[in-house]
Amino acid sequence: MSVHASLTDAAADFCQSQHFMLLKTEIKQNAESLLAHWAQTAGGDPTALTVRDAMHGVARLDVPLSQRRQFPHLLTAFLEYLPSTGRFPHADSWLTVVEGTRSAYEAGFREDGSVRGTTVRKPVAGVGRNDPCPCGSGRKFKKCCGKG
Repeated sequence: MSVHASLTDAAADFCQSQHFMLLKTEIKQNAESLLAHWAQTAGGDPTALTVRDAMHGVARLDVPLSQRRQFPHLLTAFLEYLPSTGRFPHADSWLTVVEGTRSAYEAGFREDGSVRGTTVRKPVAGVGRNDPCPCGSGRKFKKCCGKG
């Protein structure tokens, strides 16, 4: 059995546990599907990067904003539950990542509920003025993106 399947199974188990029953009602709505999505996105062998990226992926799901904003609390409760199952020795490191990412996660929401993206830039170091432009236009760099 892979860690991925185990995490998904553990999410279902968590949603039936006493730990889950003690959570606030607004966190419980869609909890199992949110945790399952997180587990699938985190992958078979979660790392700090995949834990964080999976968390941010949940922010973009089509569920009510209040539930998406509460997800770090739900995920924290889930990761605190995992050691009691005895199957996830790295859950403490995942919890550390969630705690460190929480403020960035919460700041990523706009007023309208949409999520801010990240800007991806292609490196242009080493492009000469007369070289083809790296944007793919076919023109010289100086006549295209190198203007200005």
